Amino acid sequence: VAILAEGFCRFQGRVCCVVAGVGEDPSRCYGCGVMVDVRAAQGRPAGRLPVQQARPVGLPGVLRLLAMAYATALNHMALSFGCLFLVQAFHGGREMKAPSGTQGEDGIHGFLEATQLLLGNLLVPFSQVTAAAVVPTKMIGLQVLGFWLPAVLGFYICSTAMLGHLTLKFRRAVFVLPYISLAVVQLVWQLELSKVLRLMAVSEDIAALDKVSQADGYQDVHYAMFKAPYEAFLAVYSDHGCNTTLPSNIDAAAWVECQEGSLEGKIIQFAVANFCRPYPEATTVEVEDFRGRVQACCSQGKKAKILLEGIRPQEEVFCRCRAAIFDWCRFVAQWVMVPWCSMLLGICTVLYFAVEPNLVKMDQVQRIEVVGFLVVGAVLLVSRLTIFADYFSEDVGEL
Repeated sequence: VAILAEGFCRFQGRVCCVVAGVGEDPSRCYGCGVMVDVRAAQGRPAGRLPVQQARPVGLPGVLRLLAMAYATALNHMALSFGCLFLVQAFHGGREMKAPSGTQGEDGIHGFLEATQLLLGNLLVPFSQVTAAAVVPTKMIGLQVLGFWLPAVLGFYICSTAMLGHLTLKFRRAVFVLPYISLAVVQLVWQLELSKVLRLMAVSEDIAALDKVSQADGYQDVHYAMFKAPYEAFLAVYSDHGCNTTLPSNIDAAAWVECQEGSLEGKIIQFAVANFCRPYPEATTVEVEDFRGRVQACCSQGKKAKILLEGIRPQEEVFCRCRAAIFDWCRFVAQWVMVPWCSMLLGICTVLYFAVEPNLVKMDQVQRIEVVGFLVVGAVLLVSRLTIFADYFSEDVGEL
């Protein structure tokens, strides 16, 4: 009887006080309006003792239901997002058809490299020195990027989402503390990612680097973001014997043919045909802007002594892909804070439900102060990172 009554009261968003004996003070019980006498479980006559009507505690009924639904839905979305990475890892491993690379010593090395790469990226906002020491120094293979990294990242996201579900269900510190730790790391890493995206979004034009020499070129982020991707693209393009057929119109897809049986070649073919072009809904003005940026990429690359004097088809394909990447970077940088704010609100909601049993024991004034501090802090943090982001992101030298 006591268990059923407590479960009913929790479903109603209230707390039930179960009386173990007649000597309990009914005025100290805040519940569903009745007190359950557990004498029925002891074989004695059962009775229902009247008590004072429960005063409202925590959030109102409808608001509490909406908050619980939002936190649950956010954890479900995170779990689904993590499962997408796991599915991608499964298909990537099957496409590479290298079972020996996922077992034994090679598999252990791939798993360790992926773990180090993910851990190093997560540590960048906290300590760049530690992150540089953790990240592998050698070139990351396609097997790690296509199988192990999505698998480790998917497991990390799914673990955080499952801890969020367990926190909502059981409200125990053993689930709350790991969930908050993993979720906060994700939040901080997403902030660092938004900074990188904003930096990339304004790093397309290298016109100011016409006279820069190749010796000191890597001292400028614009030069490095042009030269390093071009060298990596050209190496993969040449190693797999790819040939390019350029269309007459800039909005049409270029066709790249590579050696058969090469996974890297298939990736290049798919990316160039479906990604390295103006998006299908682009207007005439946007298509012409894309054309101008591709031409500027070719001319500025030659002036900076990165591209050859005679533009080959692979150079134009690279500039097409580069322009498309910057389009997506600008779009993501513009909206990246929306999922971040949603995630912050969901984490705060889960944290509220985790400490709700302790809030119920507080006085009403204390409860309002604690919840108000949480709400005001979250609002100030979101305002700092959205409305006043441009003001606080000024260059240190200018300040």
